[in-house]
This record gives sequence, structure tokens and C-alpha cells, in this order.
Amino acid sequence: MTGGELADGRVWLAWPDRAVFHTGDPPVRLMGLLGRTVRLVDLADETCDERLLTDREWERVPLAAVLDPRGAMVQFSVAAEGASAIVLLPREPGGVDRVTLVLGDDGLPASVTIRDPQGAVNRLDFRGWRRSTEPPRGAWLPPPPKGVECVTDPGPLE
Repeated sequence: MTGGELADGRVWLAWPDRAVFHTGDPPVRLMGLLGRTVRLVDLADETCDERLLTDREWERVPLAAVLDPRGAMVQFSVAAEGASAIVLLPREPGGVDRVTLVLGDDGLPASVTIRDPQGAVNRLDFRGWRRSTEPPRGAWLPPPPKGVECVTDPGPLE
């Protein structure tokens, strides 16, 4: 295996710690983030899972450094890499080895690359940023499929 999963979708972000990701067209998988609560909804499988993220898990959330810059300064050493990239290196071993945030010409994130301690790399590319007044259906945590209860998992993902 030389490549991972490739998924297209849409992202809504709001500072300091709110995000919604929709993948597929029409959307099939939804991920919402409100504070440290994350909800994963799979419309095809009709599932809904929710959990409260630990600090280590929070490090692994793409764009955590963008959504929580103050928290990033506590957990990461920050260095510039060239004129348009920022590199975050964890102060203590944990969920990631390195996060690289590349800014586009407009000053907004063009890509985020996350490398974990095992060497796996996740990359998210962004384009077409525009302002929105609210997330889809006005909710940061996507609703579960009709007739499905969201399962809350208190255990760590680590």
C-alpha cells in the first residue's frame, strides 16, 4: 500500500474549536467538532458515534492548531518553514510527530500534513475558502440518521 484513502468534501470552521467535515457528494460521512466533543456520523451505515477527546487525541485532529492556537503554543514548538509554512513539533511524545500547515496566497490554510509516531502521514488540501454564516443545518454536531441513537464512547482512542 502506497496511498491511503482519498475523500473529497466540505469543511466549516469557527474559532476557537468548532468544525464540521462532510465527505462524499452527496455527503455520506460527517464529522462534527464542538469543543472537545467529536461526533462521527455515517449515513450509509446509519451509525453515530460521539466521544470527548483527550489531549493526545486532540493533537491528532486536523487543524487543531488553527482551531486552538493558544493550546497549540502550549503543546507544540512552532517554527516557520520557508515563507508560507508553519511546523508544529510536540513538546512531549504523543499523538503526532509533526504537523505542517502551509498557507496559500490568501493567508488561509492550503494544506495540513500530520505525521504520527508510526510514520503514517495524513494530508488535507483546501481550496475555495469562503465565509459562511453558520454550519450545515445550524449545528456543529451533525444529527444522527433518523431512528438512530448516537453511541457515546468514554474510552480513549489512544
